[in-house]
Amino acid sequence: MAYWSELPPELLTLIAQRLETQFDVLRFRSICRSWRSSFLPKLYPLPKRLPSSKKTKAGCRFSLNQITIATLFLVRLPPATENRSNQTDPSCWLIKVSDGKPLNPLTDSGLNANLPKVLDLINFQVIELGHGYVGRYSVHINYRFRGLYRNYIEKVEILRLSPDGDDFMVVGLFSHGVEYLALLKSGENEWTVLENMHGIQDIVTFNNKFYAIEQSGRTIIVDQFFSVGFIQHAVGSPSNRKFLVESSGNLLIVEMIFLENSESNAGFRIFKLDEENPKWDEIKSLGDQILILGLHQVVSVSAYEFHWGDQGNLIFYSIDGSVEDRVMYVFDLEKGISIPLENCPVYCNLFWPLPVWLNSPESVVSSSMEATPGTEIANLGICEDVGSSFSSS
Repeated sequence: MAYWSELPPELLTLIAQRLETQFDVLRFRSICRSWRSSFLPKLYPLPKRLPSSKKTKAGCRFSLNQITIATLFLVRLPPATENRSNQTDPSCWLIKVSDGKPLNPLTDSGLNANLPKVLDLINFQVIELGHGYVGRYSVHINYRFRGLYRNYIEKVEILRLSPDGDDFMVVGLFSHGVEYLALLKSGENEWTVLENMHGIQDIVTFNNKFYAIEQSGRTIIVDQFFSVGFIQHAVGSPSNRKFLVESSGNLLIVEMIFLENSESNAGFRIFKLDEENPKWDEIKSLGDQILILGLHQVVSVSAYEFHWGDQGNLIFYSIDGSVEDRVMYVFDLEKGISIPLENCPVYCNLFWPLPVWLNSPESVVSSSMEATPGTEIANLGICEDVGSSFSSS
């Protein structure tokens, strides 16, 4: 009989190097003392003290002042304890954590709830579904012999070029009327601003390249050497909103079509990248995948993660109003209809309210408890003032 604790260190290192999320590393290190000591937690510090850009042709100077990571978690009951839940108290719950604040994954509104700061992973399964980066930008505008400043929040993408994370590329969106693509490599003192590419609606990293989609539907591809390519054939309509997301190893464009005089407020079309040609092919089904369209982050997740079998082909999204007033919907790609989440308790309860079982006494581990081998403890990165009201700022 083989003992896992006696695996050779070189094999443990090879296994650990292939773990992609902090929760995979946490579970790996909790097996036993030898596994714990064989691999330190992965810490990829976010880039700081980035330079300001040169003036653009429009006389604007941009700065990316801060980058924050936003992580989407699925918290669920183990299969053996799912009988503790029902339709009004489901076995799964989604939460987004950004800058130490718990947020609604669709609207980014703060969750005003008494959430536990630490969970015992013996009683619960915590799965990192995905993460993204959000930047706090500022722009200095020369306007009639005086300067104007404007701050805004927009998506950022980071591509790690080395295993330790010290070498990286950052792609940002410099926005003043239109969105410009801006590139920076670690160690460089100047941004490369692609001013002939504008109206950028989304950016994403895929297969060690950056992809961006313009409002016109043109796709921009940038590799780590700053070589720029295009997929000239436009996808969709300039009047529709477009998102980029990796799903089951494929890159997708998700086109949100705003509808008038229809029972559904929005429709969707999905396109899959054909890298060899290259071109976009429309697809009619997501299979078992479910898309979660946040304000600055799109995540694809299998319906099996929710214990729904293969019942995917859904898109969760929100529209209209301020952050606090956005209305959440679910779109069924097969039926071609969208329904407000408030009319679908099974889906709505994925986001709100907090499940009773999540705040039960057995879910919480004392923050002073020391993690020992065989005991998994998850800190979701929520601030110490988690019991108070939260704002989305």
